[in-house]
Amino acid sequence: MARRERLSTRRTPRARPRITSGIVGGILLVFAALWIAWLLLHQFGGPALPALPIIGFVPTAQPATQIAPLVAEGITLGHADQTPALSQQQALLLASQLEPDAATRAKSATAQYVLVNYPNKSTPAAHANLNGVPAWLIYYQKIPLEAADASVDPAPSPHAYYDLYVFLDANNGKELLAIQV
Repeated sequence: MARRERLSTRRTPRARPRITSGIVGGILLVFAALWIAWLLLHQFGGPALPALPIIGFVPTAQPATQIAPLVAEGITLGHADQTPALSQQQALLLASQLEPDAATRAKSATAQYVLVNYPNKSTPAAHANLNGVPAWLIYYQKIPLEAADASVDPAPSPHAYYDLYVFLDANNGKELLAIQV
């Protein structure tokens, strides 16, 4: 008599770990693909997605846009995340009191909250060493120059305007420095 083998459709004990590891592997692949997509979006497209806290990654502060005349003077700007003690309106009012001529004659005035870096590299100290100081940068644009006395200087000035950058301490409103360009 011929022996008949039965085909069993029951899963063997070895098949269960294979299925489980396949499911776990698939889930890990999906998470890896999402993570890579998130990284690429933030790298090339800016913060298109809300910043998600990822363990081991510390969010970095966005650098502030650098202004060429200030960089030429050795001043760099950083992005400030904390809330200033002075409001923008208070900073503009204080700056107009400290620099009334510029405030009344400028074509425009803007204020930006920044961290100012202005290292003192001279001996003796020409100014205070500023490193990451929260400040309001008030930018007065196109302030007309006074006409020079033709009897003293017959050559007319090549520039009819100048700009003024005023830095105010964001905590107490003191003028940190003013740069005329």
